[in-house]
Amino acid sequence: MRFNPISSEKSAKITRIISHILAWIALWCVAHYYSIPALTKDNLSVVWHASAAVFLQSVSVFYLLGYVIFPRFLYTRKILPLIISLVIVFLLVHITNYYEFRHLASLTNGSAENSFYVTKLWDFFQARGRWTSCFTDFDIAYTDYAWSLYYITPLLAIKVMRDIVNSRTKNMQLEMERLQLEKANLNLQTQSLQLQKNNLNLELSFLKSQINPHFLFNTLNAIYTKTVDVDEQAADLVLKLSDLMRYSLYESSKENVVLSKEISYIENYLDLERARFSDKVTIDYELTGNPEEYLIAPLLLVSFVENAFKHGTAKSKYASYVNISILLDQNTLYFKIKNNIPQHARQSPARSKEEKVGGFGLSNTSKRLQLLYPDRHRLSVQQSESEFSVDLELELDSANVVRYFSS
Repeated sequence: MRFNPISSEKSAKITRIISHILAWIALWCVAHYYSIPALTKDNLSVVWHASAAVFLQSVSVFYLLGYVIFPRFLYTRKILPLIISLVIVFLLVHITNYYEFRHLASLTNGSAENSFYVTKLWDFFQARGRWTSCFTDFDIAYTDYAWSLYYITPLLAIKVMRDIVNSRTKNMQLEMERLQLEKANLNLQTQSLQLQKNNLNLELSFLKSQINPHFLFNTLNAIYTKTVDVDEQAADLVLKLSDLMRYSLYESSKENVVLSKEISYIENYLDLERARFSDKVTIDYELTGNPEEYLIAPLLLVSFVENAFKHGTAKSKYASYVNISILLDQNTLYFKIKNNIPQHARQSPARSKEEKVGGFGLSNTSKRLQLLYPDRHRLSVQQSESEFSVDLELELDSANVVRYFSS
């Protein structure tokens, strides 16, 4: 034989039913064996009929008020429907008592000469006239209450208090569950933001890792040729190359660097390219503004310069040019760079779309701008038949000393 445990909700329901049954048994015993006999002092028929009437009225009014009217109107604070309902219930109680007392008067042992309680009560009700006297006569109203509602008043009070306590307890539980749910949602959002941040850092790390200074190995060959006889210019080139490699290795891992360092990298790069290509390339470079006052993501502008030489000068057999303009106006950087397109590249029909817009390096730089400066930049990449140009407008942060060293 398998035993199934009773759920807490079902157990509470059974307990409630048993408590109601015991309460009504107690009410019947009090009314039938104590209150009604002591009050009427009449025959057994009167006692039985009066006890049954009081018991049925008490049960009906208790469940009507406690389980219908109060939940619908009292607990929801619908005052006008509550008052109307109470008036109707009290009127029904008065009408029921009127006919009950008339019937009990026919069963009583009392008479006009020897009046019993029931006889006096019926005469009292007859003398007051209409059914609405329960609202106009205090004595009639009190008699109706004492006869029909006296026993259930404490029971209704207990039920109302229990309902209020249960309602507040339930509301507190719901509020706690809501707070726990909000806390769980907040934790999920925090985890989601952390995951997004981690993904962003991974993507930025990946994009940075793709930045490869393609010119370094070619430049080493040029430096080797010039350092054969060991001259001052060659030594200077080696120094500039050292600065470039130091910036790439140690500054690129930072979130931001002072703009002057990025520009110094570009200037060293241009000097190396001048030495590499000699008279083959014309480099026009212009800087306006103080780069010491602003911060920028490292190796952001360099990719545009690398692209100009990689896809322009390095592929050209003839004279070429690269024009660079850097303008600082308040916190806005205006960066422009142009380079010519080699003749053979213009005529090649098999050029990929990526090559036409500057290749993989510019694609990475565009992604970095979107990740690091959302809604703070405008990038325009243009290509004509003979020229490739990039225009960048970028809102920079001020080079606050604390912020810079904390980064």
